[in-house]
Amino acid sequence: MNQGIPAFILGASLFASSALASPGIDSIIVKPNPAAFAGGKPPEVEVSVSVSRTRFGSEVCDARVEFGDGEGRTLDFSGVAGTRTVRHVYKKGGNFRLVVHGTGKNPCEGTRELALNVSGGPAAKKAEKKAEKKAVKKAPAKKDAKKDTKKKDEKKKDEPK
Repeated sequence: MNQGIPAFILGASLFASSALASPGIDSIIVKPNPAAFAGGKPPEVEVSVSVSRTRFGSEVCDARVEFGDGEGRTLDFSGVAGTRTVRHVYKKGGNFRLVVHGTGKNPCEGTRELALNVSGGPAAKKAEKKAEKKAVKKAPAKKDAKKDTKKKDEKKKDEPK
């Protein structure tokens, strides 16, 4: 009988430790993926992060979503919420790596990563304006053209006939 007690204590302690463990980051979903600029407007994506909990758990944990473009957001999984959804706008095209990891005083356990391709880019208005300004600088101004004509006329007067 004495050997059964330690096994019972061991089993109870394993159950208690799993019940007290922080929720784990279960999945990350991004829609749309791939995302694309449309009509010169940057794409807005929806990022859904899910955490798994014990069967009757209401444990609290925090996770951080890093969008791969230098921006991020912290999500609070308090109460019974198992999924949080955030929106993010990408300002330029490229390949991005979204990472979700635990953070704060009560970090969620685990890390999840997802690749996102954002095609296209911002409208080329700025590039077009720069090219237009350069073209204007290279072309002779109207005043300069008039000066050149006056100089030619003066040379003709000075020439012997």
